[in-house]
Formats: sequence, structure tokens, C-alpha cells
Amino acid sequence: MRRGRAKSIPKSQTRRPAEAAGEVARLRQELQEARALLRELAEGGGSVVAKRLASLEEERQIARGQAVEAAMAKSKAEGELRRLQAAIDKAPGFRGWLLRRARRRLETG
Repeated sequence: MRRGRAKSIPKSQTRRPAEAAGEVARLRQELQEARALLRELAEGGGSVVAKRLASLEEERQIARGQAVEAAMAKSKAEGELRRLQAAIDKAPGFRGWLLRRARRRLETG
């Protein structure tokens, strides 16, 4: 008779007793944490959920404010760009011609 693992259990699924004991301990700890969370939600779940909802609402308002600020900054930058382009278009003489030529090269290249 051979000693060793059974043919029906693949080698990748066999575990050492120490590994299995460690995993069992970890799973028990996770189960205890989940039960504690469920107890907390059952006893005072309304306050936990209310706090989380208040936190989410505050974060939403902050994000909305940042989006408004970004839109304002974009609008301001676009306005400055239009003013610069208008100034380049109106620049007189040889320097104006060089500026317009450089702008055309930047736009095409």
C-alpha cells in the first residue's frame, strides 16, 4: 500500500495542518467582526446609517463646489485665451506678423 495523499484530492488543494488552523482562526475572527457589526447595526443602526448619509452628503457638496470652481477657472482661461488671440491679431508691424505666423504654426503643428 502507498502512503500519501489520496488520488481524489488534487495536490493544490491539500493543506498543511498549520495553514488550515491559521485560516480557520482568520475566518473565525472575520465572523466575529461581522456579528459585531450586525449587532451594532441592529442596536443603533439608525445612527450609524444617518452619520454615513450625512458624511456622503457633505462629500457630495464639496465635490459640487469643486466642479463649479473648475468650470469658473476654465471659463476664465478661455476668456484670457480669446483676449490674447485678439491682441496677436491686432499687433502691428513685423513683430505682429511674427506672432501671427508663430500662432499659425502652433495651431497646425
